[in-house]
Amino acid sequence: MTDHRLILALGRLERAITRLEAGVEAAPSFGHDENEALFRLAERHRTLREATESAIERIDRLLGTN
Repeated sequence: MTDHRLILALGRLERAITRLEAGVEAAPSFGHDENEALFRLAERHRTLREATESAIERIDRLLGTN
């Protein structure tokens, strides 16, 4: 890699890091209520996912494809 291409690549990396840092600083901070709602949503998602996987396994067994 030539020096010029290296300098350009480093410039792109620096700009990308700057954008990432700005995004982190601009990210919303959640309060207790929002965190609790996100936790409940994640738990509900896990429960639904497990139920779906279980149903698919039962269907597979009924169809004899497992």
